[in-house]
Amino acid sequence: MLAWHWRALAAADSRILWRDPLLGWVLLLPLSVALMLRLLIPPITDALAENGFRLEPFYPLIMSGYLMTAPGIVGMVVGFMLLDERDARTLSALRVTPLSIRQYLGYRLTGPLIVGTLTTLLAYPLAGLTSMPLSILVPIAVVAGLSAPTLSLVLAIAAPNKVAGFAVVKVLNLVNLLPLVAYFVSMPAQLLAGILPAFWPMRAFWAAAVQQPIAPFLIAGTASALAALLLTVRLFEKRVGTRA
Repeated sequence: MLAWHWRALAAADSRILWRDPLLGWVLLLPLSVALMLRLLIPPITDALAENGFRLEPFYPLIMSGYLMTAPGIVGMVVGFMLLDERDARTLSALRVTPLSIRQYLGYRLTGPLIVGTLTTLLAYPLAGLTSMPLSILVPIAVVAGLSAPTLSLVLAIAAPNKVAGFAVVKVLNLVNLLPLVAYFVSMPAQLLAGILPAFWPMRAFWAAAVQQPIAPFLIAGTASALAALLLTVRLFEKRVGTRA
């Protein structure tokens, strides 16, 4: 029964994306960014090399930032969909249907995790800057993908409407990329950035780039991301409850 409800929700989402093609096109941005990196970074690297600066050692830094691109974009799209449904009181209407709010959120949160992770795995090779075995890239991409449902909920909670949502998205993108600064900080002070869940998949990527163990960072990242997700779920349920 739950699978049937989720299929119905997926069909409804496809109609929303068809009516609002901007959201659908936004989902292609991770591929576009990967292609841009592939085309622009090599000539930039060559130009900097002529001036005595080697950019290649910073490729892992660049790609760790890209790692958060797809989850951030997918989270944004789902967040705007949640805003529409919140304002249309669709979530309140669920209370009189066989589908519970928790089951609905299960669908809404699983979707961005899967789409964000798969998009990262598809687009990463397109950038062509650093090679990474799938056995390492997949778990890092999954932990990074856990940020997508959290970002979507934060957007739906913080933004009073879609116009304000764009301002919230800018702040969320900044916070999502802020851990990049930790790359230039030595351990153990670097771990202070771990207060932000996005730090941990980035840190795992940096470790993988120099053949260091990544398991501790993946475990910490999973715990951090799930804690943030649980908190935002509760805040979202409270927000919906106050509007019911």
